[in-house]
Amino acid sequence: MRNTLLASRLAELVSLAYAGKVLLADEMAEKYAVSTKTIKRDFERLNEILERCPHTGGYRLIPSARTIFNENDLAQLVDDIGLKKAFPRKTAIFLRSFINDQTSQCYHFQEQPLEADFITSLHTIFERAIINRQAVQFLYKDKSRIVQPYLMVYSHGSWYLAATEEGMLKAFSLARLKFASVKKENFEYDESVVRQIKEQETIWFGTPLFSVTLEIKRDIAFYFERKALLPKQEILEKRSDGTLVVSASAWSYNQIAPIVQYWLPNIRVISPLELDEHIRKNLTGWMTQTNNVTESITE
Repeated sequence: MRNTLLASRLAELVSLAYAGKVLLADEMAEKYAVSTKTIKRDFERLNEILERCPHTGGYRLIPSARTIFNENDLAQLVDDIGLKKAFPRKTAIFLRSFINDQTSQCYHFQEQPLEADFITSLHTIFERAIINRQAVQFLYKDKSRIVQPYLMVYSHGSWYLAATEEGMLKAFSLARLKFASVKKENFEYDESVVRQIKEQETIWFGTPLFSVTLEIKRDIAFYFERKALLPKQEILEKRSDGTLVVSASAWSYNQIAPIVQYWLPNIRVISPLELDEHIRKNLTGWMTQTNNVTESITE
């Protein structure tokens, strides 16, 4: 029983310290109905993460200990990377229950893993370059590039470096980068470039936005109502037969065409006609290639 009370008290003290509170011996002794000597012994047990505060005489969390995430830190991180809506209830409550193994047996996440581990070294290189405002050089698609890095962007399961090259903002896939190194020279950092990257919500930098209108048949309408499967998706109309008319906005046909092709024949492009022609060309090319392979096998 005594050990249980001690463990509980220490856990609460740690939680208070991580919340930014200065721990005063008299105050904590009154809170837990123990002597100040007992509380001071608790502080000594926690000396790896606590330090004496010269102004108050109390104890506070040492700066290096803040590299360890607490529950609220993790909840904020989940929100920042856009996964908050994936959890069935309030993020902090879900994480507490899940991490403590109370509900982990009830869930299974099928999200694809991140790209290959070799990208980790690139993250370190680019972090240093971005913080120090230094240009970087690397080989990309068999061409040597020197760019000014601004942000590393995680989009649709892949990492990209958002950087300017000869004054033009571009996105470079980290998986295709080779021989990256930081240059000695610094560059003039432009805050407006960072704002542009964050506001555009895509890696198709510098490409004009276009609108798409699609007709979704009843058989698959549920999936588009359940969540947005298209970039900037909006449901314009739900007809009496269950058919949906949906709008979307994109920067490239490649953002829309794979989704339309996946849901054929239950989806139809209303506009623009150029997108419809692009998809038909894709399908015709695939059928021609498949027929050629089949003929070569039968011969």
